[in-house]
Amino acid sequence: MLVTGGAGFIGHRLVLKLVELGALVTVVDNLSKGDATNLDGLFDKIKFLDEDLLRADTTKRMLTGCDVCFHLAAKIGGIGYFHKTPAESLRENALMNLNLWEAARESQTKMVCLSSSMVFERTEIFPTPESAIRTSPPPITGYGFSKLMAEYIAMTYYEQYQVRFVIARPFNAYGPGETPGDYVGYSHVIPDLIKKTLDGQCPLEILGSGQQTRSYTYVDDIAGALLHMTERSENDDFNIGTGIETSVLELAQKIWRLCGRREPFKTRSIPSYSHDVKKRVPDISKLKALGWRPSVALDEGLMKTIDWLKSRIGQYHLP
Repeated sequence: MLVTGGAGFIGHRLVLKLVELGALVTVVDNLSKGDATNLDGLFDKIKFLDEDLLRADTTKRMLTGCDVCFHLAAKIGGIGYFHKTPAESLRENALMNLNLWEAARESQTKMVCLSSSMVFERTEIFPTPESAIRTSPPPITGYGFSKLMAEYIAMTYYEQYQVRFVIARPFNAYGPGETPGDYVGYSHVIPDLIKKTLDGQCPLEILGSGQQTRSYTYVDDIAGALLHMTERSENDDFNIGTGIETSVLELAQKIWRLCGRREPFKTRSIPSYSHDVKKRVPDISKLKALGWRPSVALDEGLMKTIDWLKSRIGQYHLP
């Protein structure tokens, strides 16, 4: 098994599950976004390679003799990151996918494409089924479009070269393993809000009105779903999520309470970014039909994430 981006947020949880199942795992990660400490305790059980997937010779070597490749490596971040790096996200994500799928032509590796709910940036169908990809307008952001390109690469390489694939679209992943960024929007909303809450910010700053809704999905549920769909399907696409909508304001209130803040909950809206999607919720009936269900409720997952961030980053403190 090959896991690209295996030191990253979702990647390291997938690697852990594969190791627990007894799989022989090779992790490829240049640590530009991932963190080697995510793999603490696993280095004697895996093969770790610091390699550049933008090089075609690297991907060809990586896939030789590989039966399944979970491609999780990507230029990724929160909404602020997408707006700062639109061309870089599009260019590097596209190149990595093209290099890997071209290598898979020879190796006949089964490819698992980690897409994103961002491919549905402009959908008007809610809850959003997988079939909406064929009727919704394409994404506006460079990152969203790079993920749509990844899906088309997977589908066309199967159509012409019979490279087997599975496309997975996680909706708003969160959990231990993702730290807050240097600026609002660099990472995703949950670590951003936890950091500000633990740092004593009041009123709590939120992007936009707070009425934006998401379907927050715990990282271990996503890792489990990736294994579940890969074992049971191929040449198909699946949404991964809970199907439960939560507004950013509701999320902030939960985090405030779970962090133990005693003051009255107050927020202050700051201007959001131009491509901040107002509603995002998946139809997960297709994956449920394969026998998968999410298992971690939002409050439980948030508490695990808060505890991890408290233990990981010593400068966070309660007021």
